[in-house]
Amino acid sequence: GGRGGARGGGFAGSNRPHPAADPAAADAEVSRFSLWFLRSVLVVATAVVLAFAVQAIVSLLDDDKLADLPATTTPTGLGIDEVVDPVEAAASETSADEQAELDAFVDEAIVFIEEARRRDFLERPDVELVDVDTMTRIVLDDLESELAADPEGSTASLAFARSIGFFGPDDDMLDVYDVLVSGGVLGVYFPSSARLLVRSNGELTLSAKATVVHELVHAFDDQHFDLDRPELSADGDAAWAFTAAVEGSATVIEDLWRDSLSAAEQARLAAEEAAFEFGDIFSLDFGFLLYQTAVYDHGNTWLNRRISEEGISAIDDAVANPAASSETVIEAPGTVDLSIVDVPFPDVDGEVLWQGSGGQALIEAITVAVGGTPDTASGWGGDALSVYRDSAGRECLRWTIAMDTPQDRKELRAGLDQWAAGVGADLSELGDWIRIDRCA
Repeated sequence: GGRGGARGGGFAGSNRPHPAADPAAADAEVSRFSLWFLRSVLVVATAVVLAFAVQAIVSLLDDDKLADLPATTTPTGLGIDEVVDPVEAAASETSADEQAELDAFVDEAIVFIEEARRRDFLERPDVELVDVDTMTRIVLDDLESELAADPEGSTASLAFARSIGFFGPDDDMLDVYDVLVSGGVLGVYFPSSARLLVRSNGELTLSAKATVVHELVHAFDDQHFDLDRPELSADGDAAWAFTAAVEGSATVIEDLWRDSLSAAEQARLAAEEAAFEFGDIFSLDFGFLLYQTAVYDHGNTWLNRRISEEGISAIDDAVANPAASSETVIEAPGTVDLSIVDVPFPDVDGEVLWQGSGGQALIEAITVAVGGTPDTASGWGGDALSVYRDSAGRECLRWTIAMDTPQDRKELRAGLDQWAAGVGADLSELGDWIRIDRCA
């Protein structure tokens, strides 16, 4: 599970309506709707990194020059299929001494998590240490298998990523994720197979230990609440909200573990994380990065707020019964109207590839990336998004958004005007609603 911009699962691949599975699918080793949870270094220190990111974009990119960062499929959280063979035994090449050290820490971390969450693991997860090349290969092989297994969903995912501006018009899914995984992913958990991988150069550093704790929380939640949720595939915003619960859960417990370290250990951990080399990850779309990292920041804040009122069992409820929208996660109780307006999917002149909801989280990401503030998207009332291919073969989207009040609509329009100018989108108003049209 990833802290920080992990892969949000296949764009539309995770959010589009899915036809009934073909007979062969029943014999597949794993579900086509399993999730990836990638832990990215980008939010190892969430507040610091996000504060830096927002400050950088506001102060340096006012001229609409967007930093290019990666994108994933439809505004899902981190949902994606996992159809990969088990990792080869030699992949991690962990020595006997290193394995013993790892096993001892896993036992220690399990006790810590069980005490924090006040219930036990149902079984002991296996943790593998792998190098960056091995982890990248495993994730990309998995993605490639998923793309090949579902060409319709893959097409929709790519169309969404390109039409929203997360991908460039010629960007390829595998190439983008190669940059993302190699440049920022620290760990990955696959609920459908219970595989848990942690990136390491062979040494169990404090940074690697933090990732082990984070990923073990995903395994814990998966054992008790089942993180494989195919029913979320129909609504991108609901999938984001679920991911915020899952990543918020792991972040809350990881932060408790960090707090248990001595001052010297915390300083060493901070130094290890500061020395991480990001590779080319900042060549990817910045709005996507914000969209992905927001699940950690907002999920953590949301759960800590609930824990202060309900106790630690609030995490159980949040994961078992995810919020209906990203607005519920993002906004403090009583500050906005959380009811959702029923917005019909917009009609389009072309082949519909996917329809769903983008939600407040997606609006916040694309507007903050060009200098807006989170308030720009606050007051979200509901939305409906259609991704399609037009008669000229272009990948396009049409997105209708409702806001709670005229003032909310005015603030959103101002933020979207700035975004639209940078990405070449057309904005119009349909009564009380705002419509976005953009083709890659």
